[in-house]
Amino acid sequence: MFVTKRSGEREEFDEGKVMRAILRVGVTETVAEEILDSVKRDMYDGITTEEIYRKVHQLLDKKKAVKFRLKEAILDLGPEGYYFESFVGKLFQALGYSVKLREMLQGKCVSHEIDVIVEKGGEKYVVECKFHNSPGMKCNIQTALYTYARFLDVTESLSHTGPWLVTNTKFTTDVMRYAGCVGMRLLGWRFPEEGSLENLIDDNRLYPLTTLGLKRAYERTLLDRNFILVSDLVKNKECLYELLPEAEAERVLFKAKDILG
Repeated sequence: MFVTKRSGEREEFDEGKVMRAILRVGVTETVAEEILDSVKRDMYDGITTEEIYRKVHQLLDKKKAVKFRLKEAILDLGPEGYYFESFVGKLFQALGYSVKLREMLQGKCVSHEIDVIVEKGGEKYVVECKFHNSPGMKCNIQTALYTYARFLDVTESLSHTGPWLVTNTKFTTDVMRYAGCVGMRLLGWRFPEEGSLENLIDDNRLYPLTTLGLKRAYERTLLDRNFILVSDLVKNKECLYELLPEAEAERVLFKAKDILG
């Protein structure tokens, strides 16, 4: 049986891949097997990977379902990287950093718009956010070289401790090797092993607004008003009622509180 990937490419169904994805949210192997068996009963040749994962999502309990859909929720911040930059800023704020977004800095040679600048404990970092709108893409060596070159230029005129490169997907082996050589910090999907992007999000409940599965128009309205995290809705519920119809605002707020526990 073949499945259709998000890119439109067809490949043979790999139940081991789905099983591993289910197990990663923390369910037992028995529960994972039951979910996989249920999904397989409804499968047909050419089914999309989105439909398979949607079925899995429906069979998980609420908290596990949020974690399972996290990668897709971050992809939904796109297709451009603007909201992802804001999301990364919120993440660093939650980790105790002071944050500035999209600042223009004059380097030794040229000026640069830096996605995020973070500071804590006397250390100051420039952060490059590389957003991919397809889960199969990896952050490559060209991005790492570009990030480090910008850091070198701006640090000539302003003192910075070092650069960060943050992505919503994975890094190539060359990027990891290069970053280790020059002292550049990396944060991405399943990297580093301790404190990866998805672990920081889940441990600190920094779920993106897109986790809620709202209508796209409502999502854009809220994102444009800097409602980036689910927790932003709870903190600023008065503004939420001004932006959405009352019934929708009530539903969204209930769902947000349920996810955050």
